[in-house]
Amino acid sequence: MQEDKSQLMNYAMYGGVFLGLFWILKYLFVMGATRIPALNLFGSLLTLGTPLLLFYFLFKYKTFVTGNNLGYWHGVRFGILLFFFASLLEAVIVFIHITWIDQAYVGKLYETMIETVKMMNLNERVAESLEAQPLPSTVNYIFSNVIMTDVLIGMILSLLLVPLVRRYQPIKRRPY
Repeated sequence: MQEDKSQLMNYAMYGGVFLGLFWILKYLFVMGATRIPALNLFGSLLTLGTPLLLFYFLFKYKTFVTGNNLGYWHGVRFGILLFFFASLLEAVIVFIHITWIDQAYVGKLYETMIETVKMMNLNERVAESLEAQPLPSTVNYIFSNVIMTDVLIGMILSLLLVPLVRRYQPIKRRPY
């Protein structure tokens, strides 16, 4: 079956808006967890929603666009694009957070990472090299820690979930 790239992009953008809005909601809990630690637990629970939303959007795409004939790599490509478009929305809230709300957030994050490396008694050179590195710029931080991370997670989840979506057939209920 010939792939319709415009449909792939349209549905990935459409689903990316909803997934991105979900990630914005989740990120608000991350921001709130700096003041109220209990929100961190709820934010972590929301992380489970990401694979569920990917499964949902993959299934809808398989059903409505490909006519239940979704190829493996076609599904993986859809998942990667879905996560890419969602990461652009998440990047906006992260930019607002680290630029205007909490400018020291990235610095505190890296301090915590260095302390963790020291506590794990890893190689001393690793801790020293981390301490010697300057903090990344806002754009570098967002590109590497938000966009690229989300796309990588999207690729991994897609590789795992596309076979499940391809096999999944909803139960048809009979009317009474």
